[in-house]
Amino acid sequence: MSGADLELRFESATHERQFLREYLADAWDRYLASDYWETGWFWAYRQYAAYDVGVDGGLVVVVFEGDPDDLIAAEGDRWESFDGLESWDLRRYDDGDRDHRGFGSLQAQQRDAKGETGGDLEYRLKPLASRLSLAYLAEFDDPLPMVAEPTDDNPAGVGFWAVFHYLAVQCGYDQYDETDACLRGIRGYLQSIAQYRGVEHARAEYERIREDLAAMEDDLESWYEAHPTGEGTVP
Repeated sequence: MSGADLELRFESATHERQFLREYLADAWDRYLASDYWETGWFWAYRQYAAYDVGVDGGLVVVVFEGDPDDLIAAEGDRWESFDGLESWDLRRYDDGDRDHRGFGSLQAQQRDAKGETGGDLEYRLKPLASRLSLAYLAEFDDPLPMVAEPTDDNPAGVGFWAVFHYLAVQCGYDQYDETDACLRGIRGYLQSIAQYRGVEHARAEYERIREDLAAMEDDLESWYEAHPTGEGTVP
């Protein structure tokens, strides 16, 4: 078994999403049940097509540990027949290149990138995230807004953000854990914006966040006055 990246490029963001919904969501169960697949996850990049990062249409990267030759033999015809696919390319970690430096396994590559403990955790967490993501993509014909505006029939503004909250509650985390996660996420997202779009974009986003937090204070005080507090119970 060896680690590899499978890059699939598409003509458009629409074709990328169709590939995820119509092929990968179904194929993932085949991968998991096969002898050529040990573990893995995927990344989707259509949302970055407007950024200057080399994604012009759609891009899916399947990162996996297994037998690349058998994966290609079993699934290659399905990729090549998919409408909107421009090309695909497979890079083996054990070959070594400027990105992978000859890693003997996917787990070794993750440890090199995130440290021994962090790499082991990512090696286990990313496959879980992929299974959830594919289930979501298969469930919803149209993508949910990350944050929905409150309306009469959706007063809480339920959107994709709610998934993070549901996961936290189901896995045993409380409100303070979630606020810590939000703060950690903001720091990481600002660094990512700086990395891909430039520091001026990251500073502008930081100022927007500061303004929103300042405006939140009055809204919260009004909510505190209008609602009972300190009386919540676990259902």
